[in-house]
Amino acid sequence: MSLALLVIIIAVLLLEYMPRSGRFEVGKPSMETIISSKDLSVVDEEGTDRAREAERQRIRGYFIERGAQAESISAISEFFGKAEELAAGDESLDAKIGALARFDPEVDTRTIQDVLTSSPDDARVLYGMAVELLTSAMSGPVAYDNIEAVRESIESSAEDLYLEPWIKNSAASLAATFLKPNTPYSFHMIERDMEAASNRVQPVYVNYKTGQKIVDKGEIITPLTLTALDQAGSLSPVGTYQQSLGIVLLLITLYVGAVLFFNRFRPDIAGNWRVVAMICLVFLVFCLLCRLFSVFADENLMWGYLIPLAVVGLTLAVLLDHLVALFMVTMGGIITGLIVKGNFYLMVTAILGGIAAIILVTRFQQRERLFRVGAGLSISIAIVSMITAGLIKDFHSVAVAGGLGLANGMLSMVLTLGSFPVLEKISGIITPIHLLELASPSHPLMKELITKAPGTYSHSVIVGNLADAAARETGADPLLARVGSYYHDIGKLKRSTFFVENQPAGFNGHQNIKPNLSALIITAHVREGVEIAREYKIPQEVTDIIGQHHGTSLVRYFYTRALEENTGEGSVSESRFRYPGEKPRSKEAAIVMLADAIEAAAKALYKPTPVKLEQLSQSLIKERLEDGQLSASPLTLDDLEKIGQTFVRILSAMYHERIEYPALNRAEVI
Repeated sequence: MSLALLVIIIAVLLLEYMPRSGRFEVGKPSMETIISSKDLSVVDEEGTDRAREAERQRIRGYFIERGAQAESISAISEFFGKAEELAAGDESLDAKIGALARFDPEVDTRTIQDVLTSSPDDARVLYGMAVELLTSAMSGPVAYDNIEAVRESIESSAEDLYLEPWIKNSAASLAATFLKPNTPYSFHMIERDMEAASNRVQPVYVNYKTGQKIVDKGEIITPLTLTALDQAGSLSPVGTYQQSLGIVLLLITLYVGAVLFFNRFRPDIAGNWRVVAMICLVFLVFCLLCRLFSVFADENLMWGYLIPLAVVGLTLAVLLDHLVALFMVTMGGIITGLIVKGNFYLMVTAILGGIAAIILVTRFQQRERLFRVGAGLSISIAIVSMITAGLIKDFHSVAVAGGLGLANGMLSMVLTLGSFPVLEKISGIITPIHLLELASPSHPLMKELITKAPGTYSHSVIVGNLADAAARETGADPLLARVGSYYHDIGKLKRSTFFVENQPAGFNGHQNIKPNLSALIITAHVREGVEIAREYKIPQEVTDIIGQHHGTSLVRYFYTRALEENTGEGSVSESRFRYPGEKPRSKEAAIVMLADAIEAAAKALYKPTPVKLEQLSQSLIKERLEDGQLSASPLTLDDLEKIGQTFVRILSAMYHERIEYPALNRAEVI
């Protein structure tokens, strides 16, 4: 299972780091979102060219006389006005041509004829094109040494117009004819000054901060974007085979380290496939969530503050212990760094969030306690997120990171609470919350015990009090001991009236049956209790207590009766009067065995005193010890001494001497 987890994590990372060609081309949409991994200063070539051209135009404006252009346009307007006046007259065409030629001798005859013979619509088009060509030509410097070159450019510009040939030719001829110099300076001198001013303009830079988006998915690539991607290293193939090999070797090293850690410090976990499966599942879910949020973080770095490494710390600290949780959080932090492509700030935030979860969580016994842990965790992650975001982002981003940190803590708590039932089922580990649910009188099995065997339930509650106190003194799990006590006698539900605590007054179910049959009925409640526990899906730890709470001890009362009734009829087999269970293998099971015995025996004492209770406690513990019933349990002699003292203290408080209240004679009061 752990190897399968390793293969999945390797596959997830190789999909990100395996070499692939960049997919960026100017004018085409980007196939992915790219975030800058470092501070960049990129020269904006287009912006620089625009700035230099603006400086050229500014310098050129100093040399151009704007009135010259207006005079030329006014002359064209007068020419067309005179042509319109002549065209309306009765003279012959030749007379009109001669008259217009005398008005402006520089215009060639062919152009004059085209103007006079054109329709009003064509005349308006011809006038507009001539003015446009002239305006364009005179927007730049027209000097004595370049006027002919400008006239040639007018003719070239006219060729590109989508008009009839005669209109293009006439418009170009008119614009060239009315073209006048607009500067007294040499064109070459003007160009020299413009170029010098342009060269003095500094390049325009665009700055990218670490974590800033360079290009969004679907955004059109510009030359500036391409340059920034080149400096960020994104134009080269993404990842290399050497890098991929290094990641695989690193993951294998981490895996070997994990194997050595568990074999050295927690061999009980390394040999338990159910617990290993639970750890692998928790870590796999975290890795997949980390990969999901890293995809969003590629578009907006803030999403990375939702990576819930705290889930690993919370679940493993509650279900296992803080050492295992800390080790797995460290492993998860390294994996996070690989998944987010080495983003130091996100990796640190995730690790510190996981450590905060481990520090805050304890063996809680109330859901409210877990919610308080969740609130503290959310605040801790929010603070860390704001600190790391402040190193790379502006104030607004710091606030956003704090909000996402709060959401991270709440998400971690929701995932942790929701996963407990599944993880308990997989690992076989029960949480305090589950134990508290089992201890509730509203549990179906407890309800049945209260209804059908109220004496047994009362006995179980007292045994639970004794076991809880003894477990606290010996380092055992007090909640498990209490719940085990509540359920240890559920097998008595099958034939509850055969047990003295449930018998009605004057009834004795064993009165007319043989001692060996009575012993079978009594000892059967252990086996039947285990069957009922499995039917109700009671956790294995509690079921083990049910099956071990009598061990292989002797049913002394019916064995004694059998010896008395068997006088002269042969030997009585002691094995037939012993419980067929197994000896207690945990502290909790052994404590429940002793608490069960002392509670039952204390009820039979006449006027119990602390001295009598202490003698009873010592004798029962010694009897179980000499009978070998505690040989498989981890209890020490010091533990047994503490257990005995605890039992005496609690039972003395329960059976203390009470004050006899005097009778009240109402007649005397009156």
